Amino acid sequence: MDMGNQTISAFLSSLSAKQPTPGGGAVAGLLAALSTALGQMVVVYSQDKKKYAEHEAIHHDCMTFLESASAESLALGNADADAYEALNALWKLETNDPKRISDWDNTLATAINVPLQTIKLSKRILETLEILSDKTNVFLSSDLVIAAILADASARSARLNVEINVSQMAKGEHRTALQEETSALCASCKAICTSIEDAV
Repeated sequence: MDMGNQTISAFLSSLSAKQPTPGGGAVAGLLAALSTALGQMVVVYSQDKKKYAEHEAIHHDCMTFLESASAESLALGNADADAYEALNALWKLETNDPKRISDWDNTLATAINVPLQTIKLSKRILETLEILSDKTNVFLSSDLVIAAILADASARSARLNVEINVSQMAKGEHRTALQEETSALCASCKAICTSIEDAV
C-alpha cells in the first residue's frame, strides 16, 4: 500500500472495503500526517510576520521537523498495513506449522513496534505544536488545537494496535515493559494536548 500517493476517495474506498488492510493502523498514521500538515499551515501563516519575527528560527526548526514527520507518518501507516498482513498470514496457519513457528516472534515484534513508533512520533509532533502554541498567529489557534487533537488521536489509535498485539506475547518482563511504556507515552500525549488546548 502507498497511502501517500492515493487520492482521499481511493483511500476511503479501500479503508471501507471488506479486506484486512488498510485498517486502524493506517488511519493512525494518516491522523499523524494530518496533524503535521495542519501544524505546517499554522507556521506558514506566522512566518515573515513582524509580530513573530523573534520566533523565526523556531518557526524554521518546527517546519523542518513537521515536514519530515509528515513523510514518516505516512511511512508508518503503510508499514502498519504491511505488518498486519504478515501477521494475518501467519494466523491462518496451523499453530504447529513450521513457518508460523519460525516467523512468529519477529513478525509479532514488527506488528508491535510499528504502532509504538507511531505513538512516539505523535508525541514528538505534540511537543513541537506545544512549542508553537504561543509563537504563532493567534487567528489560527483553533487550527493548532485541532492539529494537537489529531496527533493525540493518532497516539490513542496506535495504542490499541500495540495492546492487541502485545496480548499475543508470552507473559513476562518484556510484555509488561511494553505495556508500561505505551501507557506512559499516551499519558504524555494526552497531557501535552490538554496543555495546548488550555494555552490557546
